[in-house]
Amino acid sequence: MATKELTAARTRAKADPTPKWIDAAQWDGDTFTRYFHSAMKYYNLETGNKELKPKVINWMALNDYNKVDIAKFKKTKDWRCSTTIGAIAANLLKGMPEVHAGFNEGKNTADWLRKEIAQVISEGQLDIAPEEVDATKSKVIIPVVSIQDRIREQAVQMSEEIDYAIDEWIKDAEAFDPKAFKMVSLLRGKGVKGAQARYIKSFFASGQAELSELASGEADEQLKEAYSHNARKNVKKLIDFYESIMTACDQITAEAKVLKKPRLKKVKPAEDLVKKVKFKVGDDKLGITSVPPAQLIGAQGAVVYNVKTRKMGFYQAKTSSGLTVKGTSITNFTDKSNQKTLRKPPEQMKEFKDQNTQKRFETWFIKNVKTTETVLNGRLNEDVIILKVFK
Repeated sequence: MATKELTAARTRAKADPTPKWIDAAQWDGDTFTRYFHSAMKYYNLETGNKELKPKVINWMALNDYNKVDIAKFKKTKDWRCSTTIGAIAANLLKGMPEVHAGFNEGKNTADWLRKEIAQVISEGQLDIAPEEVDATKSKVIIPVVSIQDRIREQAVQMSEEIDYAIDEWIKDAEAFDPKAFKMVSLLRGKGVKGAQARYIKSFFASGQAELSELASGEADEQLKEAYSHNARKNVKKLIDFYESIMTACDQITAEAKVLKKPRLKKVKPAEDLVKKVKFKVGDDKLGITSVPPAQLIGAQGAVVYNVKTRKMGFYQAKTSSGLTVKGTSITNFTDKSNQKTLRKPPEQMKEFKDQNTQKRFETWFIKNVKTTETVLNGRLNEDVIILKVFK
């Protein structure tokens, strides 16, 4: 059945889709309990706190609450009235018996609701209604809705057609065809992303688990009884439909992870990375001057000279991203980076100035500086001049 036809059929068949409790007092305990859970699920999926809060207010008005208490409850923030509180009130308004011997050990549901209402009023005494104005700031205070609440509300709306389809199975399981629903396409058409898909899957997880238990052959007698009026082939249709929901949600969630753009690492300016570096600006005797430390960032090679120890060092970058600086030290260099002592600094510095490429410098450093190599540790200080960098 096409989606539009399904929506139209549901609208015609259920002008008022809210749960009905006609003759509920005569139901047995199992029937009452199953219907209660179904009714609560309906309100959980179809409505929210804001829509259900008026149901509680109406119930209070019909159950001898005075105007003061009703006003106090009405003034509290909408989120304090949980979906459970609102759904219980809505069911009681629709004729759900307050007490049933076979449900919840015969406890009074209305008594539970009264305690919850009292707690909401007590905890919400200082709440400010959305329409009230803060006199000091002269602007309306709007309740904050969390991102997760927004996503959940979106998921509820996006999964409406799935609920309609399940209603169609309930009304006519024989005519129901799970293959008529291309679930992934249906959800994508609604704009479902990974975040909404996770919620939609959770909405139908309990139903799918119940059907899986039924299919396993190990279901209890109550569960078997609940589906006993349906032919096995028709139950299999519903099982296939629920599995298509789970599979589609998993697929959309997995695709979202693949397509998610990696968070770009914030790149600090080179000047910020080297702000703690200590170095020697130049040496008059040798006629040499340092390059700015910022040029070390991203360089494939760098030549340094310690005027105190007469050691010339060459740093080679470990990766294509080049050298970098952490604190007062050069980092991301290979273990082949080394240093040698210059025996005749004035003469060797004149030769060094002619080595204008990294390849030429490496050849000169190997052939013309014959002293023993020692490894570099990356540290810079007031005696070290950064002679040259190669990009």
